[in-house]
Amino acid sequence: MHEEQPDFPNRRSTRLPAYDYTSAGAYFITICVEKRKRLFDQPELQQCLLTIWQNLPKQFPDITLDEFVIMPDHIHFIIWLTGTGENPLLLSQVVGAYKSLTTVAWIKYNKARDTVCSQHLWQTRYYDHVIRNDEDLELTRQYIRDNPRRKQEG
Repeated sequence: MHEEQPDFPNRRSTRLPAYDYTSAGAYFITICVEKRKRLFDQPELQQCLLTIWQNLPKQFPDITLDEFVIMPDHIHFIIWLTGTGENPLLLSQVVGAYKSLTTVAWIKYNKARDTVCSQHLWQTRYYDHVIRNDEDLELTRQYIRDNPRRKQEG
């Protein structure tokens, strides 16, 4: 018996073809709030996102954290994978864990305030960019640092 598959919009992948996303190196990530809602204007939520970010290396010792910024409806960060170990981490494992941990915290935050919220904090996908060299790294770091100011000016 053949089961009908739901129609999904064709989405262009931003991933590099044939790139090994367990490779050692730096990665620039952007994760957007579902429907781009401005949820992160609240200092409590900002602190929660930051604390979970800072604790990621406890769960994943083979990563190093770099720049991080919280915007009202998205976050940007740079993360380094060591690419070592018997089972090197996939970038998507780390990003998925961050999204999951922050979603659970967000749901708890809303329940404690008796606030109705969606079970989905983040959009399903995220943007990634493989940082290729020192110049790319510095430009990306500066982009992240300047993001809050650019949003205020724009």
